[in-house]
Amino acid sequence: MATSRRRTRRNVALTGSDERVSRAIGLLELLSSVEDGIVSAEESARHLDCTNADLDTAIELIATLADRETGARAVIFRDHGDIVLGGDGAYLMPLRLSLGEGAVLAHVMNALSLAPEVRDRLSRALLPTGISAAGAPLVASATVYGDAYPQLARAIEQHERVRIAYRAHGEEQPSERVVESLGIESGDDTAYLLARNVTKNALRRYRMERISAVVPTGEHFEVEPESPRDGWDEEVAELEVAPGADLPTWQGIAETYPSPTVAGATRVRVHVSSPAWLFDQVLAAGGDLRIVGPQHLVDDLRAYARALIEDSARA
Repeated sequence: MATSRRRTRRNVALTGSDERVSRAIGLLELLSSVEDGIVSAEESARHLDCTNADLDTAIELIATLADRETGARAVIFRDHGDIVLGGDGAYLMPLRLSLGEGAVLAHVMNALSLAPEVRDRLSRALLPTGISAAGAPLVASATVYGDAYPQLARAIEQHERVRIAYRAHGEEQPSERVVESLGIESGDDTAYLLARNVTKNALRRYRMERISAVVPTGEHFEVEPESPRDGWDEEVAELEVAPGADLPTWQGIAETYPSPTVAGATRVRVHVSSPAWLFDQVLAAGGDLRIVGPQHLVDDLRAYARALIEDSARA
C-alpha cells in the first residue's frame, strides 16, 4: 500500500475520525520501521500517546486495508503483550531502512555535516525507531568534509564565487578569501576544496574542515575546460623516506619511486599547499622522513625548527 498526502502548514483541529486514521497510520509506520514487524503494545501506546482502547481501534482499522491490485490484506493482531504486523497488504513504500542501514545513513549524515533540519527530516522518514542522526554510532572512519560542505557543493554546481573564512595551518584565526570553487578532492580521512583564489589568480587547495564560513557573492564564473589540477600553483617537494619506514599517504602525492642514493629508501614527490604543515610532518617523523628538494624548502625547514626551539626556550 503506497499512500502520499501533502500536509498543509495550517493548524487544523482533527475530528475524532481523523484522529483514528492518523493513529492507525502512525501505528503502521511504527510497525513498518522494525524488521520483524513486532512492537510491544506498551511501546506503541507510548509512541502514539494513546490508550490501550485507542490501539485496538487502530488495529481494527489497519485490518481493513487491502492491496487494490492483488487483494492481499493486511494482517495485524495482538500476541500477548505485542502487536504483530504481516501480510502483503500492510507494506508501506518506501520501507524504512534496517537497523544496520540506518546506522550507516545516520553516520554519513553527520560526516557530511548536513543542516539540522535536513537530518531531522531524513531521520523521521527513513531511520528505524531508536536511531537518530544526532546520536549515530561510529560505524567506521569517515572523510571529514566540515560544516561548509553543503554551501560549497552548491557553489560548485552553480559556478558562483564565494567568500570563505579559512584558517590555514599554524594560524589561530581564519582569514577571508574570495574563491571560485572547482571541485572537492576526498581522501581517507579528510577532504580538500579545489578552488581558484581570485585575489592571487592562482589555484589552491583548502582543507574543508578549516573552512568555517561560506558567503555567496552573487557573482558567477565560467569553468575553464582544463581540469583543476592543470596549472596548479603549488610547491612540489621531494622527500626521502628511510628504509623500513611507513610511506606517507597524504593527498597530493604525485610520484613514489626508489631512492637513487640510499639503498632501501623511497623518494616521494608531493604537492604542498602549506610548507608549515609539511615541516610538522617531517619533524614528527623523527628522522624517518627528510626533505631533499628544492633547496629553499630544506633551508626553510631549518629556520622553522630553530624558531620552534627558541619559542620553547622562551616558554
